[in-house]
Amino acid sequence: MGLFKRKTDATPYDELLKLHGKKLSSVVERKGGEEIVLGKEGAISVVGKELVIVCNAKEVFRCDTKNCVAATLMSGNGCDIKGFSDGVKRHIVANYSRLK
Repeated sequence: MGLFKRKTDATPYDELLKLHGKKLSSVVERKGGEEIVLGKEGAISVVGKELVIVCNAKEVFRCDTKNCVAATLMSGNGCDIKGFSDGVKRHIVANYSRLK
């Protein structure tokens, strides 16, 4: 009784803030075995209680930070984001742009 906290699956807000401002080269959505290109040349923004991905001046993904699960890809070239957008659970892979 109270010794153990219930673990939440969502990514902590301070870790989501590390994604804020990241420039993206491409964003794809995984559906089953397919990858659908949502956009190119965009950015990730964490504003208030929402994570938003914008590509070519269009919003391609928006989810609440309470239910968002984000992880950096093993290569370090992007991130994997899962969350509810428009009431549908979506799986997004965002690839960072390489600005030298």
